[in-house]
Amino acid sequence: MMNLLNKKTISITVVVSVLVASVGYFANDSYEKYQAVQLLKARTLQQMVFVEGGTFMMGDVGYIDENGDKQFFAPSPKVFPVHQVTLTSYSMNSLETTFGDYDVFTNYVGKDMVAKGSRDRAHKQPEYPAWGMNWYDAREYCQWLGQEIGYAMDLPTEAQWEYAARSRGLAVAYATNNGKDERGINIRNPSENKFEMPVGSWPPNPLGMYDMTGSVNEWTVDNAHSYTEEAKTDPIFDEYIAKRPKVTRGFGIIGASGGIKLYKRIMFSPENTGAGNGIRCVVNHPEPLPKQLKD
Repeated sequence: MMNLLNKKTISITVVVSVLVASVGYFANDSYEKYQAVQLLKARTLQQMVFVEGGTFMMGDVGYIDENGDKQFFAPSPKVFPVHQVTLTSYSMNSLETTFGDYDVFTNYVGKDMVAKGSRDRAHKQPEYPAWGMNWYDAREYCQWLGQEIGYAMDLPTEAQWEYAARSRGLAVAYATNNGKDERGINIRNPSENKFEMPVGSWPPNPLGMYDMTGSVNEWTVDNAHSYTEEAKTDPIFDEYIAKRPKVTRGFGIIGASGGIKLYKRIMFSPENTGAGNGIRCVVNHPEPLPKQLKD
């Protein structure tokens, strides 16, 4: 009888020990997730650049060459007609979302890690621009992060993207520090670096935005649409249309047909995960954001 009681006592002790260890594990796991989210929130606020609203001409505005003739940066029917756009002030992340940033999100909400089968590759490490998520997941990431920091956050409209890439509407071909393509100086040289580089590797444009030329392509919130001549204020084309392609900007395959001029527009299915499309979030708030979390 005594041996039976001892065995039961030992069994109960073992079960309790396992339960205590499990609770401790999950408590630690939850705390680590919480800490990772807190760091992402703080990092995001530090990276946000205030973009003062204004009016600009959207589309390929072109330039006057040395002979006094009008030329265009990226002649394509998709970038015409040039049209007037007025935008309310907003804030945009100066850096593309990294794999490390996106991992915080997927780990916290219980989604699969993006590009899980190839994350051992050098250009898919935590500090590199994330890609491989579809439009729905990209938008969910921005909206989730906005809820965490307490501001309405989303993918940018195409107009917001172009206005920031052109440093509030400058007539430039590339979103670099001087509007030029100087490989190995202000943009990746594909003969030296075949794949993307860590975010912020090259100088920002005058507004303070990094990698809007020559890195990953970026999802916008807008459906595929043609430009029209009418003046527009805060245009957005996000109404639900089943299977309607989405506009992406920032085409980053250096040396590909059509070049990497910032005017290039490419449309992809919102379900696409293999085209190298990444994320850059905006906060639709008309005042500058605080640079640190509220107590």
